[in-house]
Amino acid sequence: MLTWLRTRTAAVLVVLAAMLGGAVVVAAPAAADPPPGCTVVQVPGPDGKLKFVVTCPGDDDGGSPGGGGDNTPTCTLTGLATYCVGTSACWANVPSALDPSTWPEETRPSPEAIYTFQYCDPDPTGTLTTWSWYEPPGPSLQELAQRAYGRLATPAFTVAFNPPGEAIVGLPTWFWADAATAGEIVGDSALGVVAIGAPDHLEVDPGDGSGTFTCPFAVTSGSDCSHEYTRSSAREPAAHGVPSYTARIRLVYDVRYENAGTRLTIPGLPDTLTSPWVAGAVPVAEVQTLVTSGS
Repeated sequence: MLTWLRTRTAAVLVVLAAMLGGAVVVAAPAAADPPPGCTVVQVPGPDGKLKFVVTCPGDDDGGSPGGGGDNTPTCTLTGLATYCVGTSACWANVPSALDPSTWPEETRPSPEAIYTFQYCDPDPTGTLTTWSWYEPPGPSLQELAQRAYGRLATPAFTVAFNPPGEAIVGLPTWFWADAATAGEIVGDSALGVVAIGAPDHLEVDPGDGSGTFTCPFAVTSGSDCSHEYTRSSAREPAAHGVPSYTARIRLVYDVRYENAGTRLTIPGLPDTLTSPWVAGAVPVAEVQTLVTSGS
């Protein structure tokens, strides 16, 4: 929202500055109420660059005059005037014609703020013709959360299994994501908004054609994530000279969002994060058992 300032005399100086292409140094006047409902927005210009346009209630195209919902001007537009504020015809320079080096930095509300100028005729209250600081709207919380999600990174890991070195047909083979962390992952902040991934489960493809299965989020050896091979890998391609199945694992996280430590609930944001598949060779041997009977 614009912070409107009183400056009847300053208006004349800026008009002259705009006409002559010069800069005029003017002290910041006292604050006053803003014209009701008017805002400044950015729209694409004919050259493809963004430009600033003042819009008021009833505008139909981001810059045309309006005044009450039926798109009928409430003032007489003459000269430079492009929109109405009540019965006053107005135009604006956003940013103002003043050289940026002369902007009153001591009153600047933020580094992103732009010094603007509005001229209206008539100006019966002396509050419509003004210089003011305009702060362009920043990204929404949803946009910041989406940025934060894009900054989440899953940890690197390798496919680990037990029995070490070689699985055995008919015996449980334990899988885990070796070197992955069991704790939460946190992405870099997007203006105070962060995405946090909480470990949920593993997806495991043992590589023998049996399909993918899920199991608890295992990062160390244990029986929580196991699979039983039913045939050896003797007919599979060799890895490091040994016929092996190509097993794959990926990590799955539940994602939440926080803004300065406060939990955000925003519909439509991604609520899960899955790592890329990581593959590893698993040789599977079939052990023959010889049974003998005593005489």
